[in-house]
Amino acid sequence: MTAAIVFPALSPLRRGDLGTFLMVHPLARRRLAEADEALGYRLVDALADAPPEDDYAEPVQVAVLVACLALAEWAEQRLGAAPQYCVGPSFGERTALAYTGALPFADTVRLVEEIARVERDYFATEHRHVVTHSLVRVPAERLDPLLAELSWHEVSGRMDADFHMVSLHEPELDGFKAAISRAGGYSLYTMRPPAHSSLFTGVRARMERVYARYPLAAPRIPIVSYQDGAVLTEPEPLRTALLDGFVRPIGWPEAVRSLRGLGVERLWITGPDTILSRMRATADNFTVDLCDLRRVMVRPRRRTAA
Repeated sequence: MTAAIVFPALSPLRRGDLGTFLMVHPLARRRLAEADEALGYRLVDALADAPPEDDYAEPVQVAVLVACLALAEWAEQRLGAAPQYCVGPSFGERTALAYTGALPFADTVRLVEEIARVERDYFATEHRHVVTHSLVRVPAERLDPLLAELSWHEVSGRMDADFHMVSLHEPELDGFKAAISRAGGYSLYTMRPPAHSSLFTGVRARMERVYARYPLAAPRIPIVSYQDGAVLTEPEPLRTALLDGFVRPIGWPEAVRSLRGLGVERLWITGPDTILSRMRATADNFTVDLCDLRRVMVRPRRRTAA
């Protein structure tokens, strides 16, 4: 069965569970030691000291990277995962760099930390009143009238038929959330800093200078773009896709269509995920194996003597 490995985007998670996994699981501990060496400090200490309200702090992002790669190794060793393709919506595409060998692990650790720092510094002064809000249970025909009431917006991601990400001015967020509820929808979470908008050409320009310091190689397996489903096999198109992620929306249905066209029938989703594995666009098209922290950390039950 043709399979792809998927590294999820960042989303709110329990940091305690993440830190425990990094310190306890053997595969994660090995990756953690390599990350500490690359960073020059103890990642778990930085993770514990990161502001609790900041889901996108540098140590959080690096810790998620480390965890996702350890979970991918576990899926290969314990479950026999052998994917022919790789996908990484948003943040997950950076994890895909290390997994596919397009960038060495140590360099990927340093890259992820630097991206998070540059992004934080940029949005501290630019677009301070813009946020990106995720919502579900609102199909496009019901969403469009809600968007028409906003003074400005961009759709930053179409994840499923009724799951969207919308960038808007923060003063209008409460009214937008109320309108979502009236339309029968449900608000998930709000991203600060925002993401995936054509407004953010300034941060893309800064990231172009960052990525220039990290030469990419051809990935050992193709990476399927989460923006439009393009199959990326060479360094320069991959670099362009990574940079375009700052200014182009997520198009998960396009990635799904591309994967299906490539004959993919199974997805290994390796990383902290509460949404991607449950979406109809995912579950209706693939056999899904979710390899998250909970699955890996559960101890097998002891058999009782007959």
